[in-house]
Amino acid sequence: EYIKHSDKVKKEFEQAIINEPGEKEKWYLENTPTENWKEHIVPSLWSNEELSGIDGVVWFTYQFSIPANCLGQDAELSLGTIDDDDITWVNGHEVGRTVGYDLKRLYKIPAEVLKEQNTITIKISDYRGGGGLYGPKDEVYLKVNNRIFPLCDNWKYKVAVSSAQYDYVEYGPNAFPSLLFNAMIHPLVGLGMKGVIWYQGENNAARANEYIDLFPALIKDWRSRWNNEFPFYWVQLANFMSPAKQPSESHWANLRDTQSKTLALPHTGQAVIIDIGEENDIHPRNKQDVGKRLALHALHNDYGYNSIVCTGPIFQSVKRIGDALEITFNACDEQLVARNKYGYLSGFAIAGADGKYQWAQAKIENNKVIVWNKEIQQPVSVRYAWGDNPNDANLYNAAGLPASPFEGHISQ
Repeated sequence: EYIKHSDKVKKEFEQAIINEPGEKEKWYLENTPTENWKEHIVPSLWSNEELSGIDGVVWFTYQFSIPANCLGQDAELSLGTIDDDDITWVNGHEVGRTVGYDLKRLYKIPAEVLKEQNTITIKISDYRGGGGLYGPKDEVYLKVNNRIFPLCDNWKYKVAVSSAQYDYVEYGPNAFPSLLFNAMIHPLVGLGMKGVIWYQGENNAARANEYIDLFPALIKDWRSRWNNEFPFYWVQLANFMSPAKQPSESHWANLRDTQSKTLALPHTGQAVIIDIGEENDIHPRNKQDVGKRLALHALHNDYGYNSIVCTGPIFQSVKRIGDALEITFNACDEQLVARNKYGYLSGFAIAGADGKYQWAQAKIENNKVIVWNKEIQQPVSVRYAWGDNPNDANLYNAAGLPASPFEGHISQ
């Protein structure tokens, strides 16, 4: 019954995409009112902020100016990669359209189209996953006579069709419960196996409350089926999407924290890669260092190389000293290091009793970290590298391994 309902809703959703109001109402024209349109950073995926979790049609628009001496010349508009399909207009003139995600958009603009004041409008249709303009920043620009005009900024957007309106979730055979296990894991039961390496996907990043039970249950179940307490090592979620300007809540940080809690199971290990990911690509190119960090666990724990350091600093406890917090770490046989040419730490935030986090100063002292903010008296909690993309987090050990993100509260 659920599948029948899903198929019915899917057809309604697909028809809504075909009949979306934007083209009918000509939102691509320059005089389209946009006062009530919302803002979104370009480039970045819809999976950021308000657009998270929806598929459908979203219109984007951006106004920019060029000097008079650039008029009357052919131009080139680069939008980087878009997920999934787009139609693009400049000053009401269609300049290009592409079907397919992860394809670079590079459109020619005829000389007569550009003016000193210009408007780009893009209709983006997304059918699954995160949509939007998500390529590297240096690929979003206008080029006129070898002169580059960057277009990375806050653009305006308006949702034309949202899957949320239809209670529609893509539900194909690959999502059937037990399919992956029965097809890919169960046939291996009984075969000899030294251990497991698990690379966590991000599709369920918003469901850390479920993951905290499901992940350890998976590990226990597999060990039970093999009748073997084999080692189980995994990769923590990489840094991804736009860095936060202010401390904020983060599904990705919550899931990383849940992954870390699973280390309570015996014979487990975690490769932290918050410094290896890429802002605009969920599949970071640097797989070699990911593999190396996993290998460190196996070498140290399973192949007799006990002198190898296999993990970075892991949060142990926090206590208050005056108006500062002192943080102690496990796995601290190695000296704590601030990976910064000036020697200062970043990526820390603290909160008082009101629970409102603010960026904090931090320093290493006696192989512990002292954190404070002069505006916060009697702080009660601390976060480190707490965000989708904590790109400024720079606490490491002397072996060059990053500290795992964490949230800590003082004991009352």
